[in-house]
Amino acid sequence: MVQVMAQRALADAMELMANAMTQEAVSRTADRVAREARRGGEDELCDDRNLIT
Repeated sequence: MVQVMAQRALADAMELMANAMTQEAVSRTADRVAREARRGGEDELCDDRNLIT
């Protein structure tokens, strides 16, 4: 019985770790996409300025 409880606790801990790692990956991806979107917007502004001059 104790061994089963220990195995369950280990399985739960592994699941929590996997979820945390997934959330971190999603967060990093969202940050990268946001940075690229901002950078793209800055490039478009530069292009617009070059057209005006």
